[in-house]
Amino acid sequence: MQLTSLLNKLLITNGVQLSKIPKDLTTDKHQRPSVGHIIELIGPSGVGKTYFYNHLRSELEGGWYFRQDVKKISNYHGSSFSLLQEKDALFIECLLKKKYENVFLGKETLQRKVSLHEFFVKEIAADVYFRHTKLARGLFSDEGVTHNFSKELLWYHEKLNENGENKLHTELQRFFENRSVLMYDAPTTQIIKNLKARSSQKPGAGNDWFYYAGEKEVTEFIERSKKSKRKILSVLQRYDVDVLVLDATEDININKKKVLEFCSYVVSGKKE
Repeated sequence: MQLTSLLNKLLITNGVQLSKIPKDLTTDKHQRPSVGHIIELIGPSGVGKTYFYNHLRSELEGGWYFRQDVKKISNYHGSSFSLLQEKDALFIECLLKKKYENVFLGKETLQRKVSLHEFFVKEIAADVYFRHTKLARGLFSDEGVTHNFSKELLWYHEKLNENGENKLHTELQRFFENRSVLMYDAPTTQIIKNLKARSSQKPGAGNDWFYYAGEKEVTEFIERSKKSKRKILSVLQRYDVDVLVLDATEDININKKKVLEFCSYVVSGKKE
């Protein structure tokens, strides 16, 4: 057994755990064409985003950083929010306050609510870190902030347009700059089938919705999520965000080809 493992076991018994220092993403001196771009997968929980992402990842290695890479390094360095200028810090704070309200209004246990909220804070911190640190590659995210904060982004957009003017706003324009979205969707029946399979494989996992609610509530949750994603797509298009809509029931190789072509288009900035 390695010395680190032995030492880790010893320290764990005393409430301390060693962790591997994540790779510093700023040390990559060779800029890739994707630099500065963010591509995010969004869609209802259970639609198969992670499964699809795992098929894509090997094709994107070397050209893009991935969400977990950025989360590890941003968490290691501490708060990313100090990188924000005041006007953008107020915007992010507004989103986080609304997310806090939405999480703690739910029916989950207090422990799960706290866990969910911590997850969302880390998600947006990683996004802030990427957008305000000079990295040599773009970010390809299997589940980024547009997915995890779609309800809050919609709320913010609607709040700014309460008077019916439907204007564009600089805070959102800066937030959506160089950000593109892959919308992955499927019929509700297919998503329910996927969620049931997930529940049987990993019962009680953080994303096992059947463990925390019955089928009726899960179905309602999926329908609300689908409605929210359709609304956020209309907002994204108003802010000139490139969007590719994918049918999760289509052949995975066909969808993969579409995504790779979309990535090339986003990086080149030119339509075919």
